[in-house]
Amino acid sequence: MTEKKEKKGKISKEALNVIRTTQRNNIELTNIADNKANMLLSLNGIMISIAVPLILSNADEMVGTYLYIPAIIMSITCFATMYISAMVLRPSNFENFRNSLKDKNTASPFFFGNYFKMKPEEFFLDIKQKLKDTSNLQDYVAQDLFFVGKRLGYKMTWIRAAFTLFIAGIFLTLLTTGVILLLSLK
Repeated sequence: MTEKKEKKGKISKEALNVIRTTQRNNIELTNIADNKANMLLSLNGIMISIAVPLILSNADEMVGTYLYIPAIIMSITCFATMYISAMVLRPSNFENFRNSLKDKNTASPFFFGNYFKMKPEEFFLDIKQKLKDTSNLQDYVAQDLFFVGKRLGYKMTWIRAAFTLFIAGIFLTLLTTGVILLLSLK
């Protein structure tokens, strides 16, 4: 019975396929989250740009019939949804990312957040040193997956909040409009 012995630090083909699949899935999910945030941002921007001129041109009627209440609710909903969506789309602050790691020698040389402020010579020296010892490759890959996953979790959490706020705000706007219209008919 012969067994293939893997060199220390080498990643098996199966593990490499799992890592690639996970990275690809995380990137696709990040793109989906960004597209949803962009859609919410655009939709609410369009709603505001249509509603504001209509509201301002009919301000006297809206105040007299209390329709300014749903207009305010809709405006707050749109602005809050736009703010959350913009925060999801805003790039992370990597200024202190490398400094947040306890041991800077364990920082993955493959994640741009660890080297984007380095000078070229510093980066080349760092990556050469880290690639000499392949036993840490698994740690670097795991670190990259972890931080991409953390960012993805952040985005998905806030996208869900933005959608929930948007749905609740639109429902409340329609409900108050209906109540005001029903009360005005009496």
